[in-house]
Amino acid sequence: MSISFLSTNSGIISTPSVNISGSSKCLVIGGSAATLNIANNGTGAFDPTCQEKPPVADTTRFSLSLTVYPNPTRGSTMLKAAGEFDQSLSCLVKVIAIDGKVMLGQMVPMNKVKAGYMIDASHWAQGTYTVVVELMNKRYTLRLIKI
Repeated sequence: MSISFLSTNSGIISTPSVNISGSSKCLVIGGSAATLNIANNGTGAFDPTCQEKPPVADTTRFSLSLTVYPNPTRGSTMLKAAGEFDQSLSCLVKVIAIDGKVMLGQMVPMNKVKAGYMIDASHWAQGTYTVVVELMNKRYTLRLIKI
């Protein structure tokens, strides 16, 4: 199928041709412009065979340092990340009590952890907790003391 349309640019009228083809999964739009693949699910990231490509994390530079402060805490504490890592990733943050009870378990974007992710421990009993951060098949553990 071929569609023609009019466009104006500073008083100049042009009529580029646009070719549309594809299957029920993907449309290929080409013509005078570069080819553009558009999926029916709207994600828009495809390889040359029109297969959707999953996002890939940049792992070429990776270093991570985590801290929780204040520690010990009476109420809230902040989990903060430093180093070189892909901030578009998310990590699993868990806080586990000494008896094994999971006090917090949440996926958190790394950009929020870099900025400082607040953990509200104000309603927890006094004691020692383990903060676990899982990112890129690695597990980081920190000790948090609630007084």
